[in-house]
Amino acid sequence: MKLWIAKNSDVPIHDQLVAQIMLGIASSDLTVGERLPSTRELARRFSIHQNTVAAAYRELAARGLIESKKGSGVFVTSLYKNAHDPTLDQLYIRFLTDAAALGHTKVEVMGYIARTISTERTRRFIVVESDSKLREIIVYEVSSQTGIETQGISIDALSSYNEIEGAQLLALSNERPRIEGITDKCQYLIANSVPSAMSGQERPSGDELIAIVSGWEQFISFAKLYLAAANIDPGSVIACRTSEKDWRKRIRSASLIISDSLTATAIQPDKRSRVFPIIARESVEALIEQ
Repeated sequence: MKLWIAKNSDVPIHDQLVAQIMLGIASSDLTVGERLPSTRELARRFSIHQNTVAAAYRELAARGLIESKKGSGVFVTSLYKNAHDPTLDQLYIRFLTDAAALGHTKVEVMGYIARTISTERTRRFIVVESDSKLREIIVYEVSSQTGIETQGISIDALSSYNEIEGAQLLALSNERPRIEGITDKCQYLIANSVPSAMSGQERPSGDELIAIVSGWEQFISFAKLYLAAANIDPGSVIACRTSEKDWRKRIRSASLIISDSLTATAIQPDKRSRVFPIIARESVEALIEQ
């Protein structure tokens, strides 16, 4: 295995050596029993202090990854040498080695670890929102974007809700004053701003009929206000509520269809459709990462 040192890096040389040798063992570039360069040899090769190399080797030895044999040199330790009391590093590298032997790539293994950690951290989301229609939309957006089971409850029901264990509470940030009086274990989501939602969207021409479709009344009101601010003739805008039986028929003549993300699932793939999420992208990304 070839080692290298970046002297202009912010990472200390000691840490560079430790990280490279650990990764070398994990990837099988360094095999069990392989002899490593002596401290004097590495110091001379990279023009660094011998004590720096010695300190890195001591750390690796303490982790149980290498061992010094008097008169012979420094060698990679067998991962199974201390089978009854392995270090965490040994267990990790053993896992990668065994997975590689079965044909799994390092990318596949790390992806599996990431998914497992994500599942263990958050098994379920609970959206706290008293407006039932808005709650349905948020639940859909969270579950579809994260792939994690998501439920919804009202704020009034929160104080008596007894199924919170193992779940992460979520709510829009404007609900913070009410929820903080009940619990401090809620994560607050940022609502999508109109400019962000409209970014990159082509402005409709004055003679186009625009349909606003949603089961949430406030969405229709917000959309109407925005279109009015954009100098769209109110006469060219029709409001279609999904509770109305003929809403699908009414949107047929529209040149543009504006809807929330949940309602969009009820509309067949249509190039006229413009979907505006309730939750800001940065909040969604934060949920995916946790």
